[in-house]
Amino acid sequence: MKQKKIKIGWDISHQEFTIKDHYYFSILKSRLLDEGALVSEVRLFKEVFKYDVLVINYPEKLFTKSDTKLVNKYLERGNRVIACGYYDNEDMVADNVNSLSTHFGLSLKKDRVRDRLHNLKGDDLLIVTSKILSYDSKINKVLLPCSASININGISAAEFVLTERSLIAGSRKKTILAAQSCVGNGKFILIGTCVFWDNFAINRFSNMRFSLNLLLDP
Repeated sequence: MKQKKIKIGWDISHQEFTIKDHYYFSILKSRLLDEGALVSEVRLFKEVFKYDVLVINYPEKLFTKSDTKLVNKYLERGNRVIACGYYDNEDMVADNVNSLSTHFGLSLKKDRVRDRLHNLKGDDLLIVTSKILSYDSKINKVLLPCSASININGISAAEFVLTERSLIAGSRKKTILAAQSCVGNGKFILIGTCVFWDNFAINRFSNMRFSLNLLLDP
């Protein structure tokens, strides 16, 4: 029996970075096509129901109440949303993401996460972590550059990527870099950075496998 091709919708209706941007995402796009996925831009948000997975990567516009209702319906049908932010609320991206994600029990903080021990080439904003609790098949470590941290506010939400250690002196509090909330049969995923799967990061450590797990795993 022929396996169904996963349809990925990459939203651009809220002025996100597009999967068709060759400089940033050509490696990811080529690999997804090689894996048999169908990848398209979403220009009209109401057309998300054509896709199995919806990516919201660095939105520069707020989401409306009608957008939220539409996403809730989309999730209840068993689909997946992956929303990605960035550090320091650049371009108001945390505000824009939170206008949607807070309805599903997750929010981006307006901060920047540093790790002076686990990073790439001594740059403490280029975080490297092995604490991947979900979507972790064949994963060793992932690089998460310029990430904000995440608040969990909903009872159906849970973290699945953490830093290697607490970044607050004397605190045992976990720093959450990615989390997901279950809505009906679907999943809303929030990730603190939008550049873990760009051309700079995608072939480092297990970033490609992590990206494919997020986008293609059933």
